[in-house]
Amino acid sequence: MTSGHSSPPDDASAPADASALVPYMTNVGSWFGGMGMQQVLFSWIVVGELQASGEWVGIAQTSTLLPGMVLWMVAGALADRWDPRRLLITLHILGAIPVALLAFFSHRGWLDLPLLVGFGLTVGTIGALTLPARDTLLTRVAGDDLMRAVTTMTAAQFGAQAVGTLVAGLARVVGSPTMLLVQATVFLAGSGAALRLPRARPGSLISGRLRLREIGGGLVEVARTPALRSPFALVVAVGILFVGPYWVIFPLLVRDYYGMGVVALSVVLMLFPLGTILGSLVLRQRGLGRKGRGALLALLVGSSCQLVIATGVPFPAMLGLALVWGFGGAVFINCSRTLFQQAAPERGRGRVLAIYQLGFTGGAPIGALASGFAAEVLGMHATLVISGATMLLLVAAMAIFSEISSLK
Repeated sequence: MTSGHSSPPDDASAPADASALVPYMTNVGSWFGGMGMQQVLFSWIVVGELQASGEWVGIAQTSTLLPGMVLWMVAGALADRWDPRRLLITLHILGAIPVALLAFFSHRGWLDLPLLVGFGLTVGTIGALTLPARDTLLTRVAGDDLMRAVTTMTAAQFGAQAVGTLVAGLARVVGSPTMLLVQATVFLAGSGAALRLPRARPGSLISGRLRLREIGGGLVEVARTPALRSPFALVVAVGILFVGPYWVIFPLLVRDYYGMGVVALSVVLMLFPLGTILGSLVLRQRGLGRKGRGALLALLVGSSCQLVIATGVPFPAMLGLALVWGFGGAVFINCSRTLFQQAAPERGRGRVLAIYQLGFTGGAPIGALASGFAAEVLGMHATLVISGATMLLLVAAMAIFSEISSLK
């Protein structure tokens, strides 16, 4: 893959620093714990406190996802050029600032929808810059078993997210401003953990001026590599058909169909990551041979859960389906992430892994915006039927016409 002005040596054989795995997972937990809190608090401020319509819910949620669509390739190029450790230290500090400001505005009663859209764009921008840097470090701390490290990371990510979503439900007792300050503190804790991560190896970073062809190099590599191309197509579909509706339709269902509040929303949004944790722990112990086939089966489970929820099941059944959906999500995320880590070249790894995240966050704003407007026009349950049925058709087409089923 072309890499700009000069390329680092291929150091794939350099030993991993497995002693840094604990601070690495702590850093992962800090960011996703804070994001889990934000998922509940931001959603509830929009749908509960400001009583926004479906269109505005879609616009507000899209604002948090849109920066990733624009910045992932730039962020991947930066992760190949700048020390990822230093990036994470800085970005965790920066992430706490807009959250603390939102707490102040909430306390003063100055919140409105345009302000929340601006907040979403700011935090989304910071988040888009953190993930390629963090993913690039994974092979440095993984030890000998890459998939075991990937499943550990996924469990830490979704475990922290589940705890964050559950803790955010305390906003009903202490108020949104207090919980937003807690979220800012959680982000800051990740900066301390990043101090213990390994520094970039001498000569491992790309030097010279950042060039346009370097930014697009990851996309070129994915497009020409079959082992990356098919998983990427599925990741994009997940962003559009799963992530978007999950962020928009579920808060609307809790408020408008089940008639419940922020505590119920925190429980609903906690169960998907909880299922992902359980699934990741199973995979960590048992492993999986055909990762491509596992990814397809996981999407079959997820789309089936969507279709059943669309029938208007009672609230306890919805909770159970969200848990099962999360279990399937664990299989898909771990399989697709491992396939990308295995196939990504050492030179330019950050840019290739950024394309993986671009699939999720590039598709998610489209799915979120479309879901918000579809919910107003067609209804919440009909929107879930469309997304679930579309995913089923895509899974069938990929199983028949692509090579993904054979990927290990």
